[in-house]
Amino acid sequence: MPDGIEVGAGHRTRAMTTALAVTGGVSAVLAWLEFVLIRQQLVVGSWVIAAAVVAIALVRVSSAGKPAAVGTALGGVAVVTQVAWLVTGVHALWVTALTGAIVLVFFLLGAAWAGSSAASTRRAATAIPAGVAAAIAVVVSAAVIGTAASPAPLVRSLQAVGQSNSFEPDAQTSTTSVDGARLTNDVEYGSTLPNSFLDIYIADDDPSVSRPTYVTIHGGGWIVGDKTDGAPSADSGGASWAGPMLDAGYNVVSVNYAFAPSYRFPTQTIQLGQAMQFLEVNADGYGLDMNRVVLAGTSAGGHIVGNYATVQTNSDYARALGIEPTMDRSALKAIVFESAALDVGRAGAPQSPSPSNGFFFDIAARSYLDTTDTALLAQANVIDNVTADFPPSFISDGNTGTFPDQAAELSAGLDRVGVANRLNLYSKNEARLDHSFMSVDSEWTDEYSRLKIEFLRDVV
Repeated sequence: MPDGIEVGAGHRTRAMTTALAVTGGVSAVLAWLEFVLIRQQLVVGSWVIAAAVVAIALVRVSSAGKPAAVGTALGGVAVVTQVAWLVTGVHALWVTALTGAIVLVFFLLGAAWAGSSAASTRRAATAIPAGVAAAIAVVVSAAVIGTAASPAPLVRSLQAVGQSNSFEPDAQTSTTSVDGARLTNDVEYGSTLPNSFLDIYIADDDPSVSRPTYVTIHGGGWIVGDKTDGAPSADSGGASWAGPMLDAGYNVVSVNYAFAPSYRFPTQTIQLGQAMQFLEVNADGYGLDMNRVVLAGTSAGGHIVGNYATVQTNSDYARALGIEPTMDRSALKAIVFESAALDVGRAGAPQSPSPSNGFFFDIAARSYLDTTDTALLAQANVIDNVTADFPPSFISDGNTGTFPDQAAELSAGLDRVGVANRLNLYSKNEARLDHSFMSVDSEWTDEYSRLKIEFLRDVV
């Protein structure tokens, strides 16, 4: 068995061939990690650059002529675009850097395969597993580059097998009793946008009693989710958000909305306005008091209610966004923020980093609006657009893989303009609480509900 193989004008040893293969494999993993861990770009990107530099050195030593020139050029592109991305943060450069790094990977792996032992028995034994590995790498890499360029295909594929945009209700509208409350399900509140349906819960099955109305908007990253998430029923998968509010003397309305990327910001704000107008017009028929309204939103829903409240209370902002207010400010008594993504530009950077949450939130944010547009991000930032007319707010979040920093910033901003608010956060010394912890049955969820109801009792 020969110790090396002639490749062009160079002599490639087995060690060099192995080095090319290993560097290619490591570079592939790093490129994929950079895609998943985009918010850790400096660390991972630096390793991608280091791997590309090593690749250039290996190519120049192991090859000659055109192969050496091509490998050096690919490595140079990977390094230059990666540095440019880390310095500028321009999204197109990130996509180019990922593409350059992945093309370099396949060049290295191809060079390693070409330089492997020429013995036919060895080649035959490794051809099939190498081919399978290469096919998997091609599929994963294509998915990485494609999703980096646009998350829309990935998101739509997820919606195709789950919740999606539809002009048809999930079930025929009917009125039933659920845990002692009157439920009217799948009421259509609009016809121009998909998912324009809501559920109405009347406490004690008695619409004759005047109670404040608690309108809640579900989470799901603006791309999934449903108004029945956490609904008060025997088969509910989590803590019931409606149960404590019904027990506290509120009627509850849960609203669905159109999903991104087919419908992007501020469509959901406009759609919530349609729901509020429908409820106002039909309040008597359902036994709702629309003069005392609390808006609550979880995660992505928190951004929607926050943005809607900003439109109702900041006339300059409403004009800039091109949306007319749809309810009397005096009727909007309070806002409840549950793990709200208030600054969409930082959605992919949750505190106490969670790679899975960060990846999902980043994909969701890019689906919801163009996160490369700084002017649009500033316009969508709830924290920076509140005024002294913003409603009193109860603001709560967990402490792991979520947005307690944004919750604290909103509270501080409301303090500065003199708006009553309560910030409800917990240290990790007390408990590890994930994003939307209030959707999971626990003593902390019970305490959250108690504190929220106490706050609302003073302002509604």
